[in-house]
Amino acid sequence: GWYNRLFINFALRRHIFFFVLQSYFPAMLMVMLSWVSFWIDRRAVPARVSLGITTVLTMSTIITGVSASMPQVSYIKAVDVYLWISFLFVFLSVIEYAAVNYLTTIEERKQLKKRGK
Repeated sequence: GWYNRLFINFALRRHIFFFVLQSYFPAMLMVMLSWVSFWIDRRAVPARVSLGITTVLTMSTIITGVSASMPQVSYIKAVDVYLWISFLFVFLSVIEYAAVNYLTTIEERKQLKKRGK
């Protein structure tokens, strides 16, 4: 017999430049900006704290914006993993300053005790 068939071919393409420009690139810049605090003098507390808090808040804003613009699915997406790891790096740079500040305070107290004796 004679059978008619219909063939449909869908060509789907993803434009990755939009995601790179809106989420990956700003997150990368925030991580690099958080590293600037490593070159700031440890005694410049306002500069380091404001830089650290600003980068943490900006990363949380980026994460919120990207998750709001993406479809809600039950599994984790690659962009989520990338953004949360970037957030971890930014947050750890703030924790690093807290640790350095604490350890130098202890060291200064030891020096003052030695001078007092």
